[in-house]
Amino acid sequence: MKKYVNSPKYWLKSFPFKVNSSHKYSRGQLIVVGGEKEMIGATILSSEAALRTGVGSVKIICNKKTFPIYSLKFPSALKKEINSFKEFKKFVLQNKKAVYLIGPGAGSNIHTKKRTEFLLKNIKYVILDADALTSFKKDLKTLYKLLDENKIITPHIKEFITIFPKLKRLKSSYLKVINACKLVNCTIVLKGSTTYISNRKKIVVNNNSTKELAVIGSGDVLSGIVASLVDCNKLNTFDASCAGVWIHSKVGKKSGIGLIAEDLIKELKPNLKKLYGRFVKQRDCKKS
Repeated sequence: MKKYVNSPKYWLKSFPFKVNSSHKYSRGQLIVVGGEKEMIGATILSSEAALRTGVGSVKIICNKKTFPIYSLKFPSALKKEINSFKEFKKFVLQNKKAVYLIGPGAGSNIHTKKRTEFLLKNIKYVILDADALTSFKKDLKTLYKLLDENKIITPHIKEFITIFPKLKRLKSSYLKVINACKLVNCTIVLKGSTTYISNRKKIVVNNNSTKELAVIGSGDVLSGIVASLVDCNKLNTFDASCAGVWIHSKVGKKSGIGLIAEDLIKELKPNLKKLYGRFVKQRDCKKS
């Protein structure tokens, strides 16, 4: 397995910056499966991060209890009220071309498991975080079977051990990720002070981070950034994960001591502007 240190030189040339011909439909649609009433903040953080990173539109799946809250707190996102699994299945099958993000604030329960399983079976691009992963704690074989090369999982170490319990005794995160890739055929983003992004072909080490990212909501922002970059017209799942982790680390450093998750979103705009400047410089150098 090839090993690299994360750097824009591997994915910047393909980064999906907006162009003059861009419109909201060409920029793709992300559908975020909204969280429980007590944890809607996680869904909002993911959704806002995705919009800031450049996806054309975000639609949040909510229920009758959370719909008015999302409408008040986050007017930039579209909302879809769904109150049953039957309605959920119908909606998903009518919106199969979208990218889906599930997990932030969802609740680790059978309800989340059923939704996640249905998405994995019917949708090409799905990003799984947090509760979408741990809800399979008692049915890991199903999760392993459904995770293919177009899926991304973004666990922190505790969630990782929950879904890969046999790898707990391995000493390093590096070894844990490499061995996890033998069990699942997807892109794994193991978050930490050093983050590892891996699939069955290569592993990327991201040490461009800061301890200040160890704060509630930080992972929700990361999942939104990554989800925004994934699409057949954008980056593949592995490059999107590498780019998302790198950007997330960069805005974490810029936010500095005492950051909260909302600070990361505020830093996205100026840091993406700098990244675009780097992209233009690289492009112009190749032309000359």
